[in-house]
Amino acid sequence: MKMFTPVLVALAFAVSAHAWTTTQDAADRLGASQVKEVSFDKNSDKLSDAQKAEIRMAIQEAAQKGKIDEVKVLAWSDKEYPSENGKQTKAEVGLAKNRIKYLKSFLKEELKVKSIDTHNMAERPNSLEKMFNTSDAKVKNTTEASGAAPTAGNTGLFDLKAQASKGVVMVFLKR
Repeated sequence: MKMFTPVLVALAFAVSAHAWTTTQDAADRLGASQVKEVSFDKNSDKLSDAQKAEIRMAIQEAAQKGKIDEVKVLAWSDKEYPSENGKQTKAEVGLAKNRIKYLKSFLKEELKVKSIDTHNMAERPNSLEKMFNTSDAKVKNTTEASGAAPTAGNTGLFDLKAQASKGVVMVFLKR
């Protein structure tokens, strides 16, 4: 039992570190200055005060580096990003939409962020969005390619790469 506990602690750290590095990689590929990932409770669209403080700190740190141009908000339902020909239920899409609405409201009202671009990770980009390489298609394709938006069955050993129930805030500075 003594040997088992350190292994579990190391495994827990590896799980959170891997998910973070794929999210950081996606943010880097998109050109974000700052990124913060938060977890929602199942079937909830609210964040704890501690999570709000983390987002607040990320916004403040970015603002110290320069003028904030835009913030991208990504939110998942309680399921992973849909596969290429998969689709989530209206309830799952609605849950991710409510999480986006909550994060957007917090950013606008409490943190005074002016420009917010949102991405519902319970939905894949449609054919038209793909053809015109819209902001939504670009963000979703980049997060999927970096491993930050794995589909069900691609979450790795012990779901190390899972993103279900997550929200991501990416901060972009003016150039």
